Amino acid sequence: MPQSSPITIANDPWEAYRDIEQYGTVRLTNIEVTTTKLCNMRCEHCAVGYMLSSSESPEIPVELLIQRLDEIEHLRAFSITGGEPMLSMKSIKEYVVPLLKYAHERGAKTQINSNLTLPLSRYELIIPYLDVLHISHNWGTADDFIDGGFAMMERKPSREARTKLFETMKENARVLNARGVIVSAETMINKRTLPHLEAIHKEIVDMGCVRHEVHPMYPADFASMIEAASLSEIRDGIHRLLDVRDPNVWMLFGTLPFYACSMEEADLELHRRLRQEKNVSVRNDPDGRSRLNVNIFDGEIIVTDFGDELASLGTIHETSFNDAYAQWQETELNKSLSCHCPAVQCLGPNALVKNAYYPEIDFTKQSSRL
Repeated sequence: MPQSSPITIANDPWEAYRDIEQYGTVRLTNIEVTTTKLCNMRCEHCAVGYMLSSSESPEIPVELLIQRLDEIEHLRAFSITGGEPMLSMKSIKEYVVPLLKYAHERGAKTQINSNLTLPLSRYELIIPYLDVLHISHNWGTADDFIDGGFAMMERKPSREARTKLFETMKENARVLNARGVIVSAETMINKRTLPHLEAIHKEIVDMGCVRHEVHPMYPADFASMIEAASLSEIRDGIHRLLDVRDPNVWMLFGTLPFYACSMEEADLELHRRLRQEKNVSVRNDPDGRSRLNVNIFDGEIIVTDFGDELASLGTIHETSFNDAYAQWQETELNKSLSCHCPAVQCLGPNALVKNAYYPEIDFTKQSSRL
């Protein structure tokens, strides 16, 4: 089995800029597979909520997925998402375990997105092949989880049952961290979470999480129901987090809508602080740069697993990941986003960020002011 370096703040396999450093250009090195539409929660912030269902019939054999993955020359990172990928034991045995095992044995770093509320025995099936377990964590209190985590569910479990799930999530996080899995908790900055960012960070630290990811929320699916924060509110929220955070916990900022080419001095000030802080990183969004997504239902290949901005690139029945990536590279949308600033190792905004905050800006004509 190929050996690879441990995941650290200086070695983030999901950082698309790694391809620039290694190959001189962006390259397909990262795949995300949506393995389920089932979920035992209905979170208010869910970016795929309207795609969730109570039943499903996968159509793509795992062998075909692995055949297509074999065609990717340099697979550096591999992720599984849903829905809740750990909900169905059938799916775990037929898709989740074989895919994680395959990627692990190829030397790729692996991640699964889960709400961590299911029995520990299920997670024990994937621990040997898993590097990162990613959870969404927008809960400063148990009541936040009880209400927000089931906000879009018509027939909710009792509050007692939901409280138990919250405690299970926290205990699973502690156990998995102790067993060598990086539990990375992501918080979305929006109008609801802004007042509670400090409490959310404390909860994440208390759970023993190795990393706290922070992403502004962009309006997609269920998340469209929540008011997005303004740029100034996001900036202030980040400064507040940096003021109180535990410096021993890696804090990763993703899809950050602030750039070194900004004409706003407040943006540049935030950038300087982020670059100086201990255990802080700002990740270039891998979607469309180093990553594509595919689902196991019709095999459709897309740039991101949520949002309506990006069209289908075909299905794995007739299209390889390499061909789909080449097709995406030639689209006008991709070309309009494909800027590269070596001075600050920035690959610019993704489509969601640009459409939400900078629809009139041509980032390919910008340059760093730091």
